[in-house]
Amino acid sequence: MTIAALLSHFGVKDRRFVTADGLILFDGVSGSPGFGYTHPQHGAVSPVVRHTFHGGIDEPAGDAPTGVHWWDDPDALDRHDRALAIAFPRFVRMSIDDERPPVWTGCIDTGRGRFVIQVSTRIDQGLPSVRVLGGPQLGIARAGRWIPSPHLYLNGSLCVADQSDWDPSTHTVATVVAWAAHWLAAYTEWRIIQRWPTEGAQPDAA
Repeated sequence: MTIAALLSHFGVKDRRFVTADGLILFDGVSGSPGFGYTHPQHGAVSPVVRHTFHGGIDEPAGDAPTGVHWWDDPDALDRHDRALAIAFPRFVRMSIDDERPPVWTGCIDTGRGRFVIQVSTRIDQGLPSVRVLGGPQLGIARAGRWIPSPHLYLNGSLCVADQSDWDPSTHTVATVVAWAAHWLAAYTEWRIIQRWPTEGAQPDAA
């Protein structure tokens, strides 16, 4: 069943989950918040929390306060590392530059394509930036012209969520990786059907 068919069948308010590899699931998941979720075939999975694919042209710059950086606090950094170790253990943090916020890199497998992505946090703790590294340009050639993917900033970053979806006090880089997996699942479907199948996830349960 295609993602478009699943979305049509289940509706936009149903829960979506993501495996450690980045595959989006809609059903067969058991568990509850605080105790974790599992799938009989894929093992531990993570919920895709509420977000809307943003349609902006320019990615926010994320300008910054100067002085002490949030990543100088080991607990703040560890919060992201622990969340990724649970949800996406194959993602690794790159070495930290004293003046640049941390970056994590890993692979997402949608079941129809593998993508190496980079998630770059921001000095002001705004919504992290997500880019696909290497591989082909994101889009499709049709009728002799190039059509770039929807929900893509001009600088090539993915519009995985609206700025208002992101809460740095509760969300982590793992949240953004799940949003990126959802984006890439929609993208691989769009390349087949030429219609973006979903505008995000708005589950009834948080």
